[in-house]
Amino acid sequence: MEEGAKRAIERGLAWCGPLFVVSIIYTWGIMGHNIPPPNMMAMTPDQLISEYYGKYPEIGAGMILSATFGLFYTIWSCLLASLMRDEHGNVGALSFIELAGGILTGWLFAFCSAMWAACSILTGQVSPEIIKMVHTMTWFIFDCTYMITTIQMCALALYTILNKKQTMFPAWAGWVSAAIGIGFVPLIFMPFVTDGPFMVAGLWNFWIIFTGWIFAFFGVYNFYVLKHVYKSTADQAVAAGRLATV
Repeated sequence: MEEGAKRAIERGLAWCGPLFVVSIIYTWGIMGHNIPPPNMMAMTPDQLISEYYGKYPEIGAGMILSATFGLFYTIWSCLLASLMRDEHGNVGALSFIELAGGILTGWLFAFCSAMWAACSILTGQVSPEIIKMVHTMTWFIFDCTYMITTIQMCALALYTILNKKQTMFPAWAGWVSAAIGIGFVPLIFMPFVTDGPFMVAGLWNFWIIFTGWIFAFFGVYNFYVLKHVYKSTADQAVAAGRLATV
């Protein structure tokens, strides 16, 4: 592939990052009425219908769009994995872990959004008990499989902090990535609480960790990825810590 075409593709893939953030905030957050999400663990099936799905019929359309745009996270993660090379240009285990986490996180967003769309579209056609079961089960999948994203963030953190030759990402970004990734652990409490910081819409589990993931992790790394792909080929090699080729 010609160098110009390769650079154009990388820049296009990098812009999938901002597209993911903007689209998810609008489709999943605003259209899906998930800022914050309903506290289903403290709601009866009838309350979930009357206060959420029955009240906001646009949730279905928002979640279908979210299922589409959620996979832009996977595309961006593939680009990021390709940048995480050693001084010889080889892709190592940390890059593969980041790639696997990015693929599965994007799929998780798409899959769970599709399930919530089904709950919305089928409201009034199936019993509220079934709607609550599917809605709640999907949130369990969405939150309690946090390790999918944690391993991605920790692998990226290790690459950023320990690879002293690369200057694509500052070391502090790696520490933030690791902190947020580890901070996902309290999501395991979500199925068992109805109030407090660890409930589905709680101070920690939603406002701190979820928004931290979107802005303090993804937003920061996307900024540096965009900055990197607009450098010259020679400057990219230097920033990535790769040996010069002749």
